[in-house]
Amino acid sequence: MNAVSFPDMISNNSTNIITDEDATLQNLKCLILSSKNTLFGDPYFGTNLKKLIFDRNNTILRDIVIDDIFTAITMFMPQIKVERRNISVESEGSRLYINIRAQNRLDYTFTDYSINMINIEELQ
Repeated sequence: MNAVSFPDMISNNSTNIITDEDATLQNLKCLILSSKNTLFGDPYFGTNLKKLIFDRNNTILRDIVIDDIFTAITMFMPQIKVERRNISVESEGSRLYINIRAQNRLDYTFTDYSINMINIEELQ
């Protein structure tokens, strides 16, 4: 799989292309961090996580987040296969991580992806 490198898309009159696991990770981040109704061609692309991220933390909210991520991956990323039980949400202090174990459908290898949802630098 190939994808255009983001945010460094262009260098010296050429387009930067990334491949394989890097492309899948970038597309996964783009999907999960995008809000629904922000892509003009497909209003269902993305997730509702930005609406849910500051709600009270409990097991029901965790299940809603995992369901939303699983549905988005199933609908918009045919290059990987993921099971709901292989998606986890973890918080460490002010950081929130989404961990996904997925199978690449091109070469049938398993890869672990970790996405940082809140990018806040801590003051020391």
